[in-house]
Amino acid sequence: MRTSSWLLVVAAITPAACATRSLLLGDPERGSALFQSLHCVACHSVSGVGGKKAPDLGQGQDRGFSPYNLAALMWNHAPAMWGATARESVTVPAMDEQQAADLFVYFYAAGYFETPGDAKRGKQLFIARRCGQCHGTDSPVRAGIRPVAEWDSLWDPIALAQEMWNHSSDMARALSRSEVPYPLFTAQELTDLLAWLRATRPPGHTAGSVPESPESGRALLVSKGCAGCHRGTLALESHRTRYSLTDFAAAMWNHPFRTGDRQTPLSLDEMRRLVGYLVATQFFDERGDPNQGKRVFQSKRCSVCHDDPTSGAPDRSVMSGTMTSYGMVAALWKHGPAMLNAMRQRNIPWPQFKGSEMADVSAYLHGLQLKRRPSP
Repeated sequence: MRTSSWLLVVAAITPAACATRSLLLGDPERGSALFQSLHCVACHSVSGVGGKKAPDLGQGQDRGFSPYNLAALMWNHAPAMWGATARESVTVPAMDEQQAADLFVYFYAAGYFETPGDAKRGKQLFIARRCGQCHGTDSPVRAGIRPVAEWDSLWDPIALAQEMWNHSSDMARALSRSEVPYPLFTAQELTDLLAWLRATRPPGHTAGSVPESPESGRALLVSKGCAGCHRGTLALESHRTRYSLTDFAAAMWNHPFRTGDRQTPLSLDEMRRLVGYLVATQFFDERGDPNQGKRVFQSKRCSVCHDDPTSGAPDRSVMSGTMTSYGMVAALWKHGPAMLNAMRQRNIPWPQFKGSEMADVSAYLHGLQLKRRPSP
């Protein structure tokens, strides 16, 4: 089998030298443990489990969410967070760049990047795509086909992707015999459909699966033959789209229609491994405009301290090559409280960033250019 995968690397350009470094693969299982050890759970919940003083990080945010959006949100929220931890006498441990990547992918796995669905549109889709000809909601319509009320995967996008993948080829043939068109779904249509199907179920469900460590998924991509077709411009790692977990489920469902191939079955554990790799790699391609970042750096008055050797703040040359989105979060976590005190002494307001502004100022500080190159 001929395979060719793509790695995205960061070229950290400094006045003295040009070096390369890989951005980090986040691990959601480590991120889950970190969410506890950093005491985030004291205020934040995930899908209803945890504190109630701050937003639930398992509630849908938006497709297209990126590490820079997360860095901007954490930056904007930091003073309030430090005030809350001080009132509760909670000591927040330091966080490094790898841990920031792990935390980001954990939020992703928890559903923070899922767009809310519309149940009314979902019901219309169920009828229009003729799903009800085979699938009942409360009771079977056809022998051997479970009704929706028995689908535990409705709340678990990874399990849903696995079931849709394994079922799609057989269903495509059954629909062909019945002269029913194979129903294709966009990610938003599937989200709407799930919103309606979930409403037909009684309340209460267990937490969904989380993606596995990305490194094991990389090997699975090869062993299952996926990398044989997904290479070069079709390499899954080279796509710049920000996929949610529901996007993956929709892509798995639509796959046999595009290829005509019978699917190689995947276990739930294998799907977790595969999704873990694809989730982690899709956030490598982080691009900001360093020229615009310089303007942001000035307008937010960052230069007041970072261009003043007497302030104690690190010079921009020290930050060169380290200020990816995850590096920004790590720096905020480590130096933020001291930075806030120094800014208060100078009567400088704590700056607020949009995700795009965080990308630009990070690019300016980092001096980076992102390039793709084939792996050996």
